[in-house]
Amino acid sequence: MFLKAIGFGMPRALPLAILAFAAIATMSWTGGPAAYAQEAAAGGQTAGLDALIEQARKDGSTVIVVQPNSTAAPAEEMPMAMTLSPDSLLQARENLKRMVANSIIYLKYMPESLRAASPNGQPHWLLIAVATAVAGLVAGRLAFKLMTGWGRDHFRYLYRPEDTRLSAKLGYLLARAGWTLLSSAVMFVTAVLVAVIFDTGHEPSRTTIFVIISTYVAYRILRTVIFWNFFAPGASAHRLINLSDEAAERLFRDWAIILAVGATIIGLCRWILVLPPPEGVVGMSMVAVNHDAQNMAFILGMLICALMMAGMALRHNKELNEIVLGRDETTRKSPLRRATVFLALPATLIYLVFAWLVSSVRLTLGHPGGYVPVLAPILVFVAGVFAYAVAAYLLEILYERRAASHRRRQLLKLQAERRAWRRAEASKEMMAEMNEDVREMLEDGDEMTVMAPVSRPTTTIQPYFPAFKEFFQNSIQATILVVCCGELARLWGADLGREGGHWFASSLDILLVIIVAASLYRAVNRFIDHKIIEEGGTLDDNAANPGEGEGEGGKGQTRIATLLPIFRNVIVTLLVAIGAMMVLANLGVDIGPLFAGAGVVGIAVGFGAQTLIRDIFSGAFFLLDDAFRKGEYIEIGTVKGVVEKISMRSFQLRHHLGAVHTVPFGEIHQLTNYSRDWVMMKLPLRLTYDTDIEKVRKLVKKIGQRLLDDPVVGHLFLQQLKSQGVYSMEDSAMIVRVKFMTRPGDQFVTRKVVYAAIREVFAAEGIRFAHREVTVRLADGHRSDDLTEEQKKAIAGSVRSVVDDAQAAANDSAKTAAAAL
Repeated sequence: MFLKAIGFGMPRALPLAILAFAAIATMSWTGGPAAYAQEAAAGGQTAGLDALIEQARKDGSTVIVVQPNSTAAPAEEMPMAMTLSPDSLLQARENLKRMVANSIIYLKYMPESLRAASPNGQPHWLLIAVATAVAGLVAGRLAFKLMTGWGRDHFRYLYRPEDTRLSAKLGYLLARAGWTLLSSAVMFVTAVLVAVIFDTGHEPSRTTIFVIISTYVAYRILRTVIFWNFFAPGASAHRLINLSDEAAERLFRDWAIILAVGATIIGLCRWILVLPPPEGVVGMSMVAVNHDAQNMAFILGMLICALMMAGMALRHNKELNEIVLGRDETTRKSPLRRATVFLALPATLIYLVFAWLVSSVRLTLGHPGGYVPVLAPILVFVAGVFAYAVAAYLLEILYERRAASHRRRQLLKLQAERRAWRRAEASKEMMAEMNEDVREMLEDGDEMTVMAPVSRPTTTIQPYFPAFKEFFQNSIQATILVVCCGELARLWGADLGREGGHWFASSLDILLVIIVAASLYRAVNRFIDHKIIEEGGTLDDNAANPGEGEGEGGKGQTRIATLLPIFRNVIVTLLVAIGAMMVLANLGVDIGPLFAGAGVVGIAVGFGAQTLIRDIFSGAFFLLDDAFRKGEYIEIGTVKGVVEKISMRSFQLRHHLGAVHTVPFGEIHQLTNYSRDWVMMKLPLRLTYDTDIEKVRKLVKKIGQRLLDDPVVGHLFLQQLKSQGVYSMEDSAMIVRVKFMTRPGDQFVTRKVVYAAIREVFAAEGIRFAHREVTVRLADGHRSDDLTEEQKKAIAGSVRSVVDDAQAAANDSAKTAAAAL
């Protein structure tokens, strides 16, 4: 119920619930890391006390005094960190000689140790313990198969090869891994119960059985829970890495062999300390012999594991490169991935050699965790893969829900638009059925406003744009990478938590800050660019449309599209500042004085750059007042143009002839905006004096109604095309003016359509346009036929100058009228 309450259904909650339950159960059965540490400490104290008692018995002592709080000889704590020096290397050589000698002694006295550990003096107790452990594992394997078979039958619906979503693949793999982990826990419990049933009370037998069972279960968990789901040899549709079925099968089989060999070696090394010292051995500490034999076995075992992993890297180098490159083409990969592919093999081989040498020296010197460096990559890989799978699964579920919610909102919006369009169509049909008298009464008014018809709704749904998903993915990957590197360094012995910090820990923190800051910067840019385009705006790289003539402003962008670039600059500045402060703090720089210094510098800059401060504050208030927006045509004094780019202290205007003007905000005293809300277009028509004005009015009204009903341009008209009657009368023409209202930027399209429609209708109705002409009257008694060619040319030249002067005056009047509008 809780999972359903927070939005997780049963198929999606199943993997996380199984993994959580299995992890808690495993921790409770094994006692967790704290119990293991206590057991190791108690074992060490018991071994020391046993050695003391044994030595006292040999010396003939009957009373032993132990002071619990004595500080005379405190136990020296061996750190995992190791400092190589000539003395330590010489000591390691001497210790290695002793370890070899003690290992030979251990093998020599093993039969006596087996008999000494037996309750009846016979070594066959070991065979009985092994048989009991095998029987328990057989029963456990049967329970394991029953549980996995039941889960496969009941959760088969999770396996959907046709579902290509990442969440479906991760959900299936996590569910399979969780159920397998739970089945492995049941196998462990079943095997332990069988061992308890056949328990004889013999302590070495108990320890041997537990070592065998726990080692085998750990091997099965690594094999079936981690590597089986990572390579997915039987589920190619849900395989997340770039491997073929054959390559995945080969890699899984070879890794299973390495895990089996490694588990066997670790199990044998753990069992070495089980055997007690034989009673007939005198003059040596068998506890020290056992520890030396165990460390020698670890050195040889880690050598075998390192050689096997090196052989794996050499044999499967091609497959490993394909995993690193991914499923896309190699040419599309980043240089970092290609460099990783190039350096992966030599780096792996060098690491294995160096790790085995360091591990051997550690074991020789008696440092704890000496066998860890060779196995550390596997441990870190297992933890990293599990953490990334869970985090990526949760992230995919979250964004799938957001995408589904976005789609529902888009569908509701589309349905509302369709309902509005149907209502508008019904109103349009009702208007068409009204009688002509009522329509004449409604449409004859010169101030009558005809609202634009609702455009037909689109049938497409805008896809969901996850702008910050890549940021979260990169942050998760970077965090897991940094934590894994830090844990690997800690397993190597680096004290990353010491006071004052550690250079490697600081380097990892700086790397994490840089990756997260860079990812957030890209995500913010993508989000702002998407929102600007979604609002119908243009990016700063795209030039604005200055219009088709002077004073004709285009349609401006929305207020959000205008302010988003300013927000981008502010956010980027904050990101850079915060990232730089975090990097300096990790480098050990005290950033407190920097803040104080920044305050002093800010005051000095404020006094010395008052004009800059004035520009910034003026621009903030102009933008808050919504005085202009990006893409609008504005005029400031003698400067006019389209707003092309806005910064913190100024903005740029693109003149319709191409010039770019940069205007500081502080210099604005008066601003005229030609692109706000609506534009009234008035077009003059030169008609002859014999034209019927009433007929022209009716034809213009019909043209306006036809254009308003046009499915292409009808929605561009805010007011229908109307005739304003005779505007002026010239020598050769009668000027009739028509007007219509449209949105800024749409007047260029509608003007062309209106002129074309008027010309077509007037030509069909016989209405003629007047041309400019000059009438020359000769004196009484003269005829044009009596004029010479020279006289005719002189008269034509005079007429030409008159026509040119009239045309220039008309153009000046048109410019003045346009500016007044």
